[in-house]
Amino acid sequence: MKIKKRLFLVVIILNFIMGTLAIANSKKLVTITDNAGRKVEILVPVERAVVTLRYNNELIRACGAIDKVIAADMNTAQDREYWSNFNVEDVVGKNQKSLNYEKIIKLKPEVIILPSNGVYKEAEKKLAPFGIKVIVISGYDTNDFHNQVKNIGIIFGKEKEAEKFEKYYSEPLEYIQKKLKGVKKRTVYWEDAKDYYTSFPGSYYYNMIEASGGENVFENVGGKVNVAQVDSEAVIGRNPDVIVKNVSLKSAIKGTGVYQAPSKEQMEETVKNIKNRKAWSNITALKNNDVYLMSQFGHGGASKMIGAVYMAKWIYPDILTELDPDEIFRVWLEEYQGFKNIKGHFYPSPVDNK
Repeated sequence: MKIKKRLFLVVIILNFIMGTLAIANSKKLVTITDNAGRKVEILVPVERAVVTLRYNNELIRACGAIDKVIAADMNTAQDREYWSNFNVEDVVGKNQKSLNYEKIIKLKPEVIILPSNGVYKEAEKKLAPFGIKVIVISGYDTNDFHNQVKNIGIIFGKEKEAEKFEKYYSEPLEYIQKKLKGVKKRTVYWEDAKDYYTSFPGSYYYNMIEASGGENVFENVGGKVNVAQVDSEAVIGRNPDVIVKNVSLKSAIKGTGVYQAPSKEQMEETVKNIKNRKAWSNITALKNNDVYLMSQFGHGGASKMIGAVYMAKWIYPDILTELDPDEIFRVWLEEYQGFKNIKGHFYPSPVDNK
């Protein structure tokens, strides 16, 4: 009887070894250039990945590989409706800047994916001894979208899905660029959820404004600053044609976005507060009622392409007649994320303005 049990255990071990070898043999070694410009060698396709940042997980889900993500950060997993596939007990840290390396090692991922504003250099030092590769993908980076989505396709063996997603992303932006060729740009003041904080060259929000065809009223503040506070008088002096502000759901972790949209009352109160700012009544945007809001969740879809198309429609409604941001947002949520499209993330929506 003991001999039979030993033989049985040997067979199980051999099967496990053969299965592991078969998986290893089915993989290939590739070199990718990530969002930080690093050359990273990895075996693909990856079957186990830890991914921080909601934007990164959205891009991976859009390419059909979210089942390969075994854990995320709390900023992602907090949204239980949108990310129910992630176990909150397995979160690997509060965000991309605060990681639990012991938990990551325990999960045994092949790779961990962090954005460029995360602690990827530290993670590389901590995880290299365990054979865990660190890859930088920044799902908020509009300017590097194509490289990053191509990398996702390679990493997870989803090249065809990535190509389809790239086409969905590119078509509306190419339409905007074509229709606005030679058109005088209208100026935009973009404001973060925190009052009087705006974007400057180098900011991913700044790139979103550029993709929309608008012209940011703040070009620089001296020095290398991406997002910073400005004076109310400075906004008045630049007299923007259009004002767009971010709005965060009050119950979400600060600076993050969740699937639930802010209430209409919160949106209306935000617009009212902007219109009641001292001496703002003479700004062109307020005179023409060109004040718009986008949620922290909504605008960031598809590397901020969703935010860009809404802004474009608000800025140039009479020129971009064939652009339908509501439909583009619907496709993003329903076809690429697997969720029902919900209203309230953009206020007022282009449909409301027709």
